[in-house]
Amino acid sequence: MTQFASSNDSADPGRVVSAGVMLFLLIHLVCQRLVPIDFNVYWQGGSDVLRRTGALYAPRPALPFTYPPFAGLVFAPGALLRPTSSAVLMELLSCVATAYLASRVIDLAPRRFAHIRNSHPWCFLVLGTALMCGLNPVWETLAKGQINLILAAVCLFALTTDRRFTGGVLVGLCGGIKLTPLALGLVALRQRDWRFILGMGCGFAGSIAAGLLLLPVESRLYWGRLAWDPARTGEVSFAANTSLNAVIRRLAQMISPASDGSGTATTIAWGAAVTITVIAGFLALPRDRARPTASLGVGAAVMLLISPVSWNHHWVWIPFIAMWASTVIRSRAIRWLLGILTLPIVTVGPLLICRAFGADAHDPQSLVVWWVSSTIPLAVFAILLSDAVRAVRERALPPSPSVPDSYPPRSDLLVHAGSTGGNVTEGSA
Repeated sequence: MTQFASSNDSADPGRVVSAGVMLFLLIHLVCQRLVPIDFNVYWQGGSDVLRRTGALYAPRPALPFTYPPFAGLVFAPGALLRPTSSAVLMELLSCVATAYLASRVIDLAPRRFAHIRNSHPWCFLVLGTALMCGLNPVWETLAKGQINLILAAVCLFALTTDRRFTGGVLVGLCGGIKLTPLALGLVALRQRDWRFILGMGCGFAGSIAAGLLLLPVESRLYWGRLAWDPARTGEVSFAANTSLNAVIRRLAQMISPASDGSGTATTIAWGAAVTITVIAGFLALPRDRARPTASLGVGAAVMLLISPVSWNHHWVWIPFIAMWASTVIRSRAIRWLLGILTLPIVTVGPLLICRAFGADAHDPQSLVVWWVSSTIPLAVFAILLSDAVRAVRERALPPSPSVPDSYPPRSDLLVHAGSTGGNVTEGSA
């Protein structure tokens, strides 16, 4: 079943590319662009691959290259250009990816926006793209030259395409660039989408094989040692790390200030948290593709929670997580409370908030650090558990004779955008 099947689809390629180009031009009009520090890591990694220096994982003055060897092969063509030119190309692709993500958010928007969405799709897409740029993960990814938006767009397309094997291959290749997209395989596993899982395995295995063939020394170093060390990407307890692992590590440091929070008890606690998160995600996921809001929201939430390191700019999936969470939280008071607590974090960002309050982002004892770094992962974890419990209870109840089993929950209905018939899909009625 196609998840986004609108005849007036906001993800029209022409509109998406146009909106992305407009965003790109606007950024270059109002900002002085340099080579972003994170993109410089990509360019240097690609350059090392092209020049066969063998220094892909060597210590660097700034940031080290922490990605799988296949990522170095992907970044190598960009190193044929000058750093400034290559950074501009990366930013253009990221802007188009932002517009694509915005288009999919619009397609899942609540029913009260259906009329505006269908009558003014171009204006809605431009507005949605602009609002996406107001989110800290998005603007920080663009500012740092990160690849998060591009990977998210590819994974989103892969999860929603009808070509399931091809979609799986794309997610597997994304996992060869950054490991975290592999967690999206939980969505396919729950839905018994074996073609997707097969394609994902082929894509990831192909990325490993390409690395072993073309970068054998680097591959042995990465898969033999570096891949299993979360600290290779930076300080795990740093305020910008918003994973469950970081929350547990900060808690351990608060209990025992003299330690770095990396003891056996911490590892066991994190393993337990990961296990609970995966099980809860599996239970909360719908068994078919008819409820994309739940599939995308739960899949992205599990992926970001269980990753050893989820920097704040990794949360470019936050609009999909928020829409799913809104279908789970019934209390208006809780919605308002979470909105008040999380809105500054998802717009301003944890590091700028720490700076504004004069807090040390490395201090696990700071209440400000706890607020900006732990509120979102703990809230998403709690919502995930709540949704899993609800799903188990609903499946334990006998089906109501008055409501056909094929109908999704009322909160997950969406008007079929552009439809004049009775077709209904998730988000509105």
